[in-house]
Amino acid sequence: MAAPLGGMTTIAEESGGADLLSFGNAWTRRLFDGDFHRSAGPASPDLPSVSLILTEAHPDAEALTTMAVAPVAAFGNTVPHLLHEGLTRVDADAVLGGIGAPGTGNQICSVWHPELVKLRAERGLPRHPVQVLVTNSGDVRFHECLLFHEPSLPVIVVTRTSLVTAVRARLRECPWVDVIGAGDPLDLRAALVQLRDRGMAVVSAVGGRRIATSLLDAGLVTDLYVTVREPSSTAAALAFYNGPPLVRRRLLSKAGRGSEGAVRFEHLVPPSVYAPGLRLGLNPSVWR
Repeated sequence: MAAPLGGMTTIAEESGGADLLSFGNAWTRRLFDGDFHRSAGPASPDLPSVSLILTEAHPDAEALTTMAVAPVAAFGNTVPHLLHEGLTRVDADAVLGGIGAPGTGNQICSVWHPELVKLRAERGLPRHPVQVLVTNSGDVRFHECLLFHEPSLPVIVVTRTSLVTAVRARLRECPWVDVIGAGDPLDLRAALVQLRDRGMAVVSAVGGRRIATSLLDAGLVTDLYVTVREPSSTAAALAFYNGPPLVRRRLLSKAGRGSEGAVRFEHLVPPSVYAPGLRLGLNPSVWR
């Protein structure tokens, strides 16, 4: 609550004709300069909507994360407090990432500011999103992670099907933690189908690199939320990605205010989010 938030100013908004859900309260609208948006639904009814949060990577970072590679010193307070730990997940049923994504085993990916906690409650959601940890190897020091020491916090571990029995055995003292097998090799689409079956319709993904790449490669990302600092562009945040070309429409572009004036935020969506045949005059952006 003590962190000074500069807020953001809208540079461009091209959301006309897009199938969106929009939300906010007086506090968030003042700081974000309007409503926050997400796509109204996924491409397939058996999948959740999946947003992916990308930040221009720090040169020394191995994992693509949220603030672990984008320290407050670089981006100011608005990005971590209003966006990453706020609007990008205030509507989420679950937050999905690898063990390296939060940067520390003691980080809980939730919302914290009282105004955001209130907004989440007003939307009829539990206090915290389900924490979904993806591990291909199962080699996680569960006993060292705060995630696995709080029975009131819903946690799901996603791993290869062949490792489920071993992982469950290691979590025998944490019976509230669910373990999902997602195939051999691990298939994030299969994992997301199971999350949807468990009632999770909105998932916020925070990385790392392999998870982000897999989600993008498989066409599972409905909303891409990107933060960079000038003179970098959105392409810098996607520099890690070398899969098939990504075609996205820029829905929203924001600039930081005051001392955070170099910060840029963009919300990008697949062209399918727009009504078929609608002529918006928007040019898709393509990255490789």
